[in-house]
Amino acid sequence: MTIELDKRRNELHVLNVKAWEGDFTYETVSKLDSSLKKNSTFIKKVKSISNESSSSILKDIQTLSIEKYLSEVLTSLTEALSKVSKSDDILAAMEIVSALHQRFTSQFSPMILVNIMTAMSNPGPTQVMDEKEETARISRQKNLSKLTMEFYLIGIFTNLKMCSKDTIPDEILVKYGKSASEPIILVVLKDLLNYKIKSGNTLVIVQSFLKRFHHIIYDSNNELLQFEVRNVLQQIFTIYTRAIFETSVELKKRVHQVTEKSKKASIRTGRILEENQIELENVTKLFEKFKSTSEFVSSILDIPLPNELQQHDQDKEEEEPTNTVVEVVKSKSMNEDDLNGVWEDVKEKNFYTVIPSVGELIEAHPNTDEESRSSQSRDGERIQAFLQKMENINSYELDQLVIEFNNLNLNNKATKNRIMKFFVETASIDSLKYYTRFLKINEMNLSDLIEELINYLDKGFRSQLYQNKLNFKNILFFVEMIKFKMIPTHIIFHKIRKLTLNITSTNNIDILSVFYEHVGRFLLNDPDYKDLMREMIEMLRETSKRPNLKINDKLAINNLLLIVEPPTTKVKSLQTKPELSPKSQFIQRLIRVELNNTSLPLVVNLLKKIHMKQEKECCDTILDCFAHPELINYDNIPALAAVLEAYFSKYKKIVVYTVDTTIENIIRGLELNDYRMNRVRMAQVKFVAEMYNHRVINFKLINDLLYRILCFGHPNNQPLPDNWDVEIDLPDNYFRIQLCCLLLNNLKSIFIDTDIPSKKKAQNRAVELKKRNDINKDLLGVFITFLQYYLFCKEKPLPVELDFKLNDLFAKYKSIPTVKRYDTLQEIGKRLQESIQRKREAESYLDNSDEALVVDDDDDDEDVAEDYDNTDDIDLDEDEGDEEDEDDEDDESEEDNDEESEREDDTSDIENNGVSEEDRMRLEAEKKFMDDLDKEYQKILIDSYDKSSSQTSSNRKKLLMPTPRKIFVEKNQVTPSTDKSKVSFGLLTRKGKTTDIKQLQLPSDTKFAESVLKEKENQRQDRERIMKLVSNME
Repeated sequence: MTIELDKRRNELHVLNVKAWEGDFTYETVSKLDSSLKKNSTFIKKVKSISNESSSSILKDIQTLSIEKYLSEVLTSLTEALSKVSKSDDILAAMEIVSALHQRFTSQFSPMILVNIMTAMSNPGPTQVMDEKEETARISRQKNLSKLTMEFYLIGIFTNLKMCSKDTIPDEILVKYGKSASEPIILVVLKDLLNYKIKSGNTLVIVQSFLKRFHHIIYDSNNELLQFEVRNVLQQIFTIYTRAIFETSVELKKRVHQVTEKSKKASIRTGRILEENQIELENVTKLFEKFKSTSEFVSSILDIPLPNELQQHDQDKEEEEPTNTVVEVVKSKSMNEDDLNGVWEDVKEKNFYTVIPSVGELIEAHPNTDEESRSSQSRDGERIQAFLQKMENINSYELDQLVIEFNNLNLNNKATKNRIMKFFVETASIDSLKYYTRFLKINEMNLSDLIEELINYLDKGFRSQLYQNKLNFKNILFFVEMIKFKMIPTHIIFHKIRKLTLNITSTNNIDILSVFYEHVGRFLLNDPDYKDLMREMIEMLRETSKRPNLKINDKLAINNLLLIVEPPTTKVKSLQTKPELSPKSQFIQRLIRVELNNTSLPLVVNLLKKIHMKQEKECCDTILDCFAHPELINYDNIPALAAVLEAYFSKYKKIVVYTVDTTIENIIRGLELNDYRMNRVRMAQVKFVAEMYNHRVINFKLINDLLYRILCFGHPNNQPLPDNWDVEIDLPDNYFRIQLCCLLLNNLKSIFIDTDIPSKKKAQNRAVELKKRNDINKDLLGVFITFLQYYLFCKEKPLPVELDFKLNDLFAKYKSIPTVKRYDTLQEIGKRLQESIQRKREAESYLDNSDEALVVDDDDDDEDVAEDYDNTDDIDLDEDEGDEEDEDDEDDESEEDNDEESEREDDTSDIENNGVSEEDRMRLEAEKKFMDDLDKEYQKILIDSYDKSSSQTSSNRKKLLMPTPRKIFVEKNQVTPSTDKSKVSFGLLTRKGKTTDIKQLQLPSDTKFAESVLKEKENQRQDRERIMKLVSNME
């Protein structure tokens, strides 16, 4: 089409130029018709040019005289040309005007040019045009500008010089006189495109013009235009394109400003102001017009769009998916990472975000019950029956009720009024979310009802802001509609803003709390609301800084901020999940998810098929599962211990690693003392108890762990009453007691089974078992007594929950004679003094005897506890030695503990290998001395507690200050021992809240005294060496 059109343009151009030069005469009939009737008819035909009428008009030009009526023809033709817009009609106009030009030439062409210029002229600066006139002018300029270009291309006219000055109106002459010699198309375009660019009226002119002539202007091979004219046209459109780009960017900023202004005004007032809305619509409409034209000319002229406009396109593309009603939810694994704390689970998220249409529900439930519709004779009875079903609605019946409502065909005003009344009068708060989802699904059919309900809730909300009354049902209904995105944004944040600014008004803090608890995180995480919600949170923070706020109001505001933005730990954000092989993932799933009492045999059989030595990754995964019992269900921890028992006989390293890691984790929990790890610590202690129940560890390890839990972190492993210096175990922290109660209450029995068939075991084996049971009873009795002493180190009264656990503990072990409950600290101290020697003897017996005296089964399984203690993979002697010293209530140092442990080990080795009588007597004497020393320490401790209870009030008022180091040294040095075989030591004691130093005389040949004296001598030599170095440096 374009090629054929260009060919015709060339043909017409040749003929029209020849007509100007007088070399061509238009062919007419020999005798022209000059009748008035036919000429008048011709004038009427020319008023409407179209492709259909062109042949008739061209025939009349050949047969009619027209000369007498040429002025009327020019006027009618100009009017007709201003209305020509279609491509076929433009081609017809080109043929008709060319015919008239070829026939009348100088009589016609200059006059038609003047008429076109006059019709296209822009209004003056003072001239005011209404919207209708402005639209007509733009349409006229758009059509005539294209025809001017066409007439220029086909040679009808070239410039204003061909027109006589007498025929040109003064306003045209003044405006274009200086440009009379320029090509007429350049003059016209410059005038049109420079007129009020920012108004956007010329955009349609440019788009229409470039659509028709862009190949002529930007194709250098096209010969219709001269090179100079083409170059100037390209410059004109390039400059114009830059101008509209700049205007588009400015308008985008303007749209943003007006939008923010309107948004703030609507949030401030709770309503959309009409003047702001009109301004926003006008600016947005103009911006879209400029933007579309910018995109068009950018593609035509090959000029890239500004980055600001491209960013606008990207933002729009990102926003489009959020406008869809139905959301596709991908399937997730067990741990949902995309809930962001907004939804409790995926089911709740789907309830609020996946909204089916009515048509989809009908297709999903084709067999709907039509009997309810036919059985009721009146519409009122049918809707009443429907509303009765709505009262007891649930999530499973909701979709069915939606279908039933649509089948009733009662979508009229009376029905909507009944439903509206039902929503207003309902008292069921739990059903509000179902009612709101019902409205959301029927949003298209019940739009006016939803709008009425929103207005009702909005008015009720406004009244609650200023009156001393609360209607939580309306507030919760409002909140549910927010979750379904049915409340306009300005209404939502108007309420939050009003409540925040007037936080001290009656009930406002309570209403705001409902908002933040139910939809705070939703608004903060939803892309449509998050920016405004951030502003509201900042406003709430600023409000909390007001000096006139009460302390309760500040606390309430802080709680609201914690609700929407709970604190997060950096450790959580830095966690990275290790990549596991499918087999390791299967093992992890098997132990942590599928394992329970029912599936235990199957899980054990599957795990036994794994070759531990060949498959290191699988072994590491199993070790990790055993080392972290907190990651499985708490009720399944006994099953985990049963699986560990199955590994004991064949893979002792796994058992050793598990026990060692669990104990270390418990100790680490004591060091950190983080309340957030309380559940983890309870699971670890529960696992230890279950390992004992499954004969993986013995009672001595349980006993040592109990003392470690109570004494860890205290000076010299000795808890003291009201000692606020130990930050990891303050007097108001009772969690260690809970751990001990949990451990003991979960032990099935502290006794080893003595019912042994005589055929399998010798009689002395049964005697040893009975001895072990008696020792376990003694150890438990001593610890329970020490636990009661530890209770006196805590603030009273104890929490009620802790009292219940202690009652359960004493009820569980009431049959054991050594377990007794004491009322006073003096009784406990006396009992501890009596029990300390028996405890040490029991522990010494356990150290020197077979650690695991349990029955071997028919499969010749080795004893579990014995294997654990005798294994070559790990040595627990040092740990047991440390634990033994922690059980004692003396004040010896950790260094003494290690030495004592070594000494006991040495004694055991000598007894086993055979020693001389002299060495044996020396060892027994040392042991007796240490026992006497322990008794002396216990006596001093009991005396200090007895005296503290009888202190006078005057003594309590004394200013308690720490003992200066210098005085402390002097006290240690007073009354030096006259006996050179004795060494004087100072013992720090505590009486209530006062401290004192008692002097003790120890033999100088004891290992303790020797080590202390040796250490002092080493320190003295180090100081002298340092002083010499310093003096040499000087």
